Amino acid sequence: MAATQFNSLERVFSRRDLFRGHSLQALLWGVCASLALCLLLVDLFLIAELLETRGRLVEESEARRYSELFPNEAQSDSGALAEEAKSRALSSAVARFQREEAGLRPAVLRQHGVPILGTVLSQAYRRVAWFRENIKCLTLLVLIGFAIACVRGLCLWRAQTVSTGVALAAATRLRRTLHRQTLRLGPGDLTDPEGTQVIGLFTNEVDEVRDGIQTWIYRLGRHPSQLAFLLLLALIVQWRVALQCLILLGGCWFLVQRQRQRFAAAEKLEESRAAGRLRLLAEGLRKTRIVRGYGMEDFEHEHFQNYLEKFRTNVLYVLNMQHYLRLAVGFLVLACVAAVIYLVGSKVLQPPEISHVWFSTALLMLAIVAAMPRPLVELWELRDLRGRASQAADRIYRYLNQTPAVSQAVGAKFLEPVSRTIGFEAVSYTLPNKRKLLDGIDLTLSAGEVIALVAFEPLEARAMACLLPRFIEPQSGRILFDGEDIAWGTLESLRAETVYVGGSDPFFTGTVVENIICSHSGYTLSDVTEAAKTTHAHHFILKLPQGYETVIGEHGEHLDAGQGFRLGLARAVLRNPSLLVIEEPTEALDDDTKSLLDDSYSRIARGRTVVFLPNRLSTLRRSDSVVFLHRGKVEAHGSYQELVKSSSLFRHWEYMHFNQFRRELETVG
Repeated sequence: MAATQFNSLERVFSRRDLFRGHSLQALLWGVCASLALCLLLVDLFLIAELLETRGRLVEESEARRYSELFPNEAQSDSGALAEEAKSRALSSAVARFQREEAGLRPAVLRQHGVPILGTVLSQAYRRVAWFRENIKCLTLLVLIGFAIACVRGLCLWRAQTVSTGVALAAATRLRRTLHRQTLRLGPGDLTDPEGTQVIGLFTNEVDEVRDGIQTWIYRLGRHPSQLAFLLLLALIVQWRVALQCLILLGGCWFLVQRQRQRFAAAEKLEESRAAGRLRLLAEGLRKTRIVRGYGMEDFEHEHFQNYLEKFRTNVLYVLNMQHYLRLAVGFLVLACVAAVIYLVGSKVLQPPEISHVWFSTALLMLAIVAAMPRPLVELWELRDLRGRASQAADRIYRYLNQTPAVSQAVGAKFLEPVSRTIGFEAVSYTLPNKRKLLDGIDLTLSAGEVIALVAFEPLEARAMACLLPRFIEPQSGRILFDGEDIAWGTLESLRAETVYVGGSDPFFTGTVVENIICSHSGYTLSDVTEAAKTTHAHHFILKLPQGYETVIGEHGEHLDAGQGFRLGLARAVLRNPSLLVIEEPTEALDDDTKSLLDDSYSRIARGRTVVFLPNRLSTLRRSDSVVFLHRGKVEAHGSYQELVKSSSLFRHWEYMHFNQFRRELETVG
């Protein structure tokens, strides 16, 4: 399962993608930021050297060694001097060096022989005059540190920006693919008609993937290089002390992780025990009738108290474990910090002939050690973050890998508008979870009638209605329009003449006109107005702030359930289909809206077939025929009056759905 999840994330953003294009740029910016951090530490180290020594050589041995390294400073015109004069000049220079303030002179001497750093300092001291005067040297070092800090901030900002851009590009590709897949699968999702699942994938899961990719790129570019540069700097400055500090850090890290794993396992076990005891306590709440009936109050109370005390003990144990873990980790960290400070400090206090670790060097080593734990922790957390992103990607691709049940047949032909009959021949339909909704339905409906589809299980009626525009496909059997199998017709011709209006269909963010014409430019404003008048939407549209040009939707004017439904009817009527499927809204409508809808239905039904999924008794009664489904089969078919007389099951269904007295009782209950 884990391998599958990581493969899912690889499909979104592979490891090869990490080292090319903009993601490679983000990695390089992170490497530059890490290098800038090391340079900043070196700059601070030199400032500490300058402040510690005040630019003077304290011991005569240091001054003599410096005079030997830079003889030109000791003997300005030594070429014409005898050996004795040279010796006197050298002694004079040593005395002068111990009195003069000369910037980085002590640092150059102390770091002589150190690879790279010693050479760079020596060359800088020779070539830059400001490094040979204390105040000017301090000014220059501060300016250099400020510049390096700015460069580091810029690099981190660019790494963050570029990695975010790469992650957003991957998320955009995912959302585009989800949108395409939703258009293919959405109409056939009977159990989630409003698309709450795909909305969750589109928002939460894609954001999880985006954050995982962004964090992955940013941390991989920044932290490994930072650790490598810090380790290299520590080894260059004092490799023996660096190795000793790293051994201490590694031991502390190992002990901390071991403690975390041990406590996590114990905590999980105790939480499981606590959950089991809580379930036992909850079960006791359902035994009241037996306890009271058999006079077991004292026994049950004692039993309940016993489990309640055990549950309390479990919860306290878990909380104490968490507290002990924090204390143990804190103690280990403090012990490691103390050990590192003691180790470095002891090296500073040793005589120069034993150890050449100066105070400024000790500060640099401590700064390097302090800068290492955070990258280690964030790299350690990266696997968990990547795992969560992989799980989100896996859920997305499980949806994307679904195959739409409906597709256009090769060689499909144009379907004529239905005018005589609508036939169902041995039609069966089963949900993906193996739940059967339709079971071998054989039925013939007359075109030009108003037909109501009802069932105890609403999904059965909805499935039968969704078969007509081929939002779903029967697993067996076929649907016939005037004797023609609609599976062999083009989807364009079928859906041009078979329009489905949902009771809770949303409207798009846009003007009223845009919501009614739905991107079809062939309709005029007069056509739109006529359709709105047919469905009694024209009156409330004119009351909107800009009439037909009013923006509605999430960022515009809000419409109530009745207004939105009438707008949906106008959208359908504008296309003048031969078959109209109408699912009435489940929300309560006011009396004025109901009367307007009844009149709209009368206008809409003229010259076309209308199939209702009714939620109002008046709609059911005005239908020419009613198809009553029960357990996937046609239980009864006929007029409303015939079904009331002949089917006791239909009467029971009507009572369950429309009896006013029952509804009042349910409301009170």
